[in-house]
Amino acid sequence: MAIVIGSNFGYTVFAAIGITLQCFVAAESVTGARKKYNVNYPDNGGGRYSDKLSDEDWVAFNNVKRTSDNYLEQVGMVLVALVLAGLYQPKLAASFGAVYIVGRFAYTRGYVAGGADKRLYGAYIALFAFTGMVITAGYNAFTTTILA
Repeated sequence: MAIVIGSNFGYTVFAAIGITLQCFVAAESVTGARKKYNVNYPDNGGGRYSDKLSDEDWVAFNNVKRTSDNYLEQVGMVLVALVLAGLYQPKLAASFGAVYIVGRFAYTRGYVAGGADKRLYGAYIALFAFTGMVITAGYNAFTTTILA
């Protein structure tokens, strides 16, 4: 069976663009934190510049940095799962993409405002969405190849 990319795949593309832009904003927030806390390159929160920060400022900077790093660690897997799911069920995949964006927003807000423990609500939302993408892609791949 051939996969035909229909006009509804545009919804998946919109979700992918949203995730990509959100990841970019997360990375740019580190630039703002660098300026705010005077942590210059190449210091990533554990070097000479960050050694001069108070404990409170060091934690605040690293919370921002960690949210960006975590997004960068996941974005490749998420976009692949989103696109693969979208080839079969574009609107469902896009819905999972939108939920992922909400989860990442809650994750970032919680982490920056309250530390690692406050990120969990958003992490669970994002994990639900990612799992949905993977299951959607896997199920449809299985039913169109193995069971076909």
